Amino acid sequence: MAIPQVDKKMLGELEAMGFPTVHSIRALHFSGNSNLESAVNWLLEHESDPDIDQLPLVPREITIECGDTSNEVRNDVQGMRDAVQEHKPEERTETRRHNETSQLEREQNADEQEEEDRKRILALYKQKRDEEGRARGRIRSQLQEDQRERIRAAKDLIEAKRTLEENQRKRMMESRIADQEEEKRARERIRQRIADDRAERRRRLGLPQENPGPSIAIITPTKVKPVEHVVTSEQLRDCLRTLKKNHKDDNARVTRAYKILLKIIANIVKNPAEERFRRIRLSNPIFKDMVGNLQGGIEFLELCGFHRLSASGYLVMPRDRIDMALLNSAGVEIASAMENPYFGLLSK
Repeated sequence: MAIPQVDKKMLGELEAMGFPTVHSIRALHFSGNSNLESAVNWLLEHESDPDIDQLPLVPREITIECGDTSNEVRNDVQGMRDAVQEHKPEERTETRRHNETSQLEREQNADEQEEEDRKRILALYKQKRDEEGRARGRIRSQLQEDQRERIRAAKDLIEAKRTLEENQRKRMMESRIADQEEEKRARERIRQRIADDRAERRRRLGLPQENPGPSIAIITPTKVKPVEHVVTSEQLRDCLRTLKKNHKDDNARVTRAYKILLKIIANIVKNPAEERFRRIRLSNPIFKDMVGNLQGGIEFLELCGFHRLSASGYLVMPRDRIDMALLNSAGVEIASAMENPYFGLLSK
């Protein structure tokens, strides 16, 4: 077996395109060793073959040489050749010249055609590679952007949940301390009532009064704050649903508004003493474009505790009006609306 013979010029062209030598030899052999376009098409179709890196083998041609012809036969053949040459020297010369001219023209035409084919194949090959590279780049960029968006949303949700849990623990501690104080005051009232009853009985029986014990502090009732309107989670969700329904054709704008609202709430929860986080100028072009012009945006902030000052054109949340439980609940509702792609679209 032997390696098949292929066109060395076409083999060089394929190697110049970047194809390995073994691949090029296989392509030329199996495509008929005819032209570059067929070889390149064969390579593109069989580049994933398991035996692409193996050289093809064909049966070796064996030439059997005969013994020397007798001198007599050789002389007869030579005589015939001389006779033919003597009879038609001019015809043979003209034919040879014509054949050489035709062969030269064919070679020139073949070289030109081969050069055109090579250029066209190179252009198609580069165009295909460039298109594949651009497509891979677009897919990679989209995947990276989606991953970054998911990470940002997850971080915001985790932060909101952590803040909510922390505030719930604080409220439980405060409630427990208040219960303990109330229980202590109740015990003091019972002891005072028992002491008064004992003194009254001794007075009725004519017995001397006992030595007064230590003075008992008089408990004065604390001033009870007026009951304020309580904002529920359902009201917050209804406001977010309204914003989503009124702008359902512009999902990107709704998502951006949710992110701005979540950022405002998170800033107040983290820095409740900072007045700049509790004061929003309604004429601010960025706020106006992202939240103010969307129906339901300002209403949601008002539910969270902001008040509209018509004279100054500001939304303001007073320090004593900060309700951490309400703000954390609002943050959780916004994060839930951002995670649910059907939020506000399936409800009536």
